[in-house]
Amino acid sequence: MKKFLLLAGVACLFSANAEAGVNQYVSGKVSYDFNKVKVKASNIDDSVAHAKLNKNLFGTHVAYGVRAGYVRGEVELNNSRDIKRNYVSDEGLNIEHFRLYKHSFMANAYFDYLTCTPWTPYVGAGIGVSYLKADFGDVAKSVYNLGWQVMGGLAYDINSHWTLDAGYRYADLGRVRKSFGDSVAKVVAREHEIMFGARYNF
Repeated sequence: MKKFLLLAGVACLFSANAEAGVNQYVSGKVSYDFNKVKVKASNIDDSVAHAKLNKNLFGTHVAYGVRAGYVRGEVELNNSRDIKRNYVSDEGLNIEHFRLYKHSFMANAYFDYLTCTPWTPYVGAGIGVSYLKADFGDVAKSVYNLGWQVMGGLAYDINSHWTLDAGYRYADLGRVRKSFGDSVAKVVAREHEIMFGARYNF
């Protein structure tokens, strides 16, 4: 049995090396987003008010990448639906007509655990630019932040071209600060996502 497993591992290694050429792909995913948004307002008298605007929404993701053996690299555009509330009242913080726009553009790197089967577990991480716009009804503030994310999942090869993908993503998109006279509001945006999609390998 040990010899068989050793031979299988060697065969898998040679197979991976044989496919070590650079291959291109495009991917599309749909995600169910567990948005974690916090609003914190600090006044000149050192009083602090908090509000949580957590909301579950759907998002979309498109990417172009290259693969060489165990490693993949890609650029990805992430789009989430806007988080909006007609009225926010929580722990001393009152906001009318709040809306948060969130988008990000990431450069990702993945490591694929090749198993010599159609199933491929993977882990990855990315860094890039996020765009946030917090609209408080009568005033708004938009910023570009340095964002980052980590991913993990499982891919299944249908054939040499098509791959199904299911995974998880955590993203930190940064924060928005907006001054209101004697107070400052800070909005922090983070995402937990369950993603399903497909890749087309050229």
